[in-house]
Amino acid sequence: MESITDFEPEYKQLTWQYEKLAQTYKKQSKLISRKMIQSGWMRVLVFVLLFAAPIYLYPLHTWLAIASFTGLCFAFFLLIRRFNKLKKKKNELLSLISLNQQEVQAQLGDWSSFCSGEHFINPHHHYSHDLDLFGTGSFFQYINRTTTLKGEEELQARLCSPETDTEIIKENQSVIKELAEKLIFRQHFYAKGRSLNETQEDINKIKTFESYHPLLINKGKSFKLLITVLPVFCLLSIGLTFIGVPSAVPVTLFLLNITFASAYSKKVSIINAQFTSLSNILNKFALLISLIDQEEFKSKTLLANKERLKNQSRSASQEISQLSSFMKHFDQRKGMITGPLLNGFLLWDFIYVLKIEKWLNKYSNNIKEWLRIVYEIDALNSMAGFVYNHPDYTFPNPDNKIILKVSNIGHPLINRQERVCNDFDFDKSIFTLITGANMSGKSTFLRTVGLNMILARCGMTVCATDMTFTPMQMITNMRTTDSLIKHESYFFAELKRLKFIIDHLKEGIPIFIILDEILKGTNSKDKTYGSLELIKNLLSLNATGMIATHDLELGILEKETKGKIINQCFEVENIGNELKFDYKLHKGITQNHNASFLMKQMGIIAAN
Repeated sequence: MESITDFEPEYKQLTWQYEKLAQTYKKQSKLISRKMIQSGWMRVLVFVLLFAAPIYLYPLHTWLAIASFTGLCFAFFLLIRRFNKLKKKKNELLSLISLNQQEVQAQLGDWSSFCSGEHFINPHHHYSHDLDLFGTGSFFQYINRTTTLKGEEELQARLCSPETDTEIIKENQSVIKELAEKLIFRQHFYAKGRSLNETQEDINKIKTFESYHPLLINKGKSFKLLITVLPVFCLLSIGLTFIGVPSAVPVTLFLLNITFASAYSKKVSIINAQFTSLSNILNKFALLISLIDQEEFKSKTLLANKERLKNQSRSASQEISQLSSFMKHFDQRKGMITGPLLNGFLLWDFIYVLKIEKWLNKYSNNIKEWLRIVYEIDALNSMAGFVYNHPDYTFPNPDNKIILKVSNIGHPLINRQERVCNDFDFDKSIFTLITGANMSGKSTFLRTVGLNMILARCGMTVCATDMTFTPMQMITNMRTTDSLIKHESYFFAELKRLKFIIDHLKEGIPIFIILDEILKGTNSKDKTYGSLELIKNLLSLNATGMIATHDLELGILEKETKGKIINQCFEVENIGNELKFDYKLHKGITQNHNASFLMKQMGIIAAN
């Protein structure tokens, strides 16, 4: 693992900034903790006075005792509310502390604390498995700072289906560049989002908003009048008992309300099950939308999203917060004692079912779009964090005239102190054949080019000092595996993958292809012939890309294709009976080999 003293100045400053933020939030957290302790002692004092004061004051004056009891109850309620706010604030600060500590560790080379996206691994995807996008130590884990379930899926989708339109890529660059500069916004978005993790069940419940079938909102005026008047009569009758109205009246009205509510209890329970436990999740989304709403943006996409979150006189965050409040109150019906009391006195079920239905009738078509914006910004924040964490990376230039021209390209996940960067240019060719000895860097270079082209299409910066490229779809074949379940050999699995590539090329879609040691599962003579014919077929279908191979005979294709294919290689030298790799890309076909030398060194075969 790297140490901070080994860092370049810009990375030292970045790491120190994260450490400073962690220390700042720790100080704030300690201050909040002291306030929580003070608030706790205040609650104890008020709780004691709650009983002591009325007892002391009652002999003096009855109404004074009642007033003191009422006032202290209100004070106790306010103290509980204040404590809960302080607790939420502290939890947010703890998330911020943890995030900044994790960012420091990521700068030092350990990003294992972030979600790996292992559940997104798909060996059949066009390139994600070959480029190590998901899983332990993956690029997804490296950049993932999402705080919502769907935001995580949005980030995965952007990495697996990046743009090919140059104008969209440029707009995404401006969005990500702007968010990269908003460190505090991104970190608070993360911290507030981490207050509660939603589940897929929660998301599915929210989806049902659009298809919800109302129970009460379509009822006639007489029904709505009845559920309004009955609680009023019940409460009024209780007050009137003090001036002589028989107690049987409020009792009768109470039982009438209970009976009325019971007639709809099964249907209401189904509705409650549909919305239960969503209050906190919706409040989380309201907080995230509020953050977006309060932030100043400049790029077209972010401004447009912010505009969509406006809703006449109230913002989307206020509307969702209101729905959250409705659902929180609606959940009170589940109490064994509070439920019957609330329905008996207030027809609680009807009040809140009607409130929720009115809300859904008005906003059910909006909430999907509101949440989409939250998920989108959640994913973009992760991508912007990657840009911010790499101040020496550069935004590439999408250009439909140049396949790929790049200076000092390297792999983002390789330690900065060990990374070897290369220049690369297709020039007038459309395919590059890369040869080299074992462990010389061929496969790493293929992944370096592939990953950086995906980053470029996503609108992120690339690990290079300069890059111009043509955005096009990508398909790789680097990690084919056999399947015992499907009774498929390695060779047949590889043929299926190659057929998959050919079929896509026949559709006429521009595709950048990356192949690593094709036709490994057959004999050398058959492999050479098959590889030659495959490459010729790829050229006839206007394919573009790179192939790494140990088959040096394929080098004749540069001359045969009149420069459509160029030869590049990685070399190795045997100096003092020790192999030296420079991991630098050279022109031509490799001249050196190392397999037998390594086997002799390891004692696998006898030394001469």
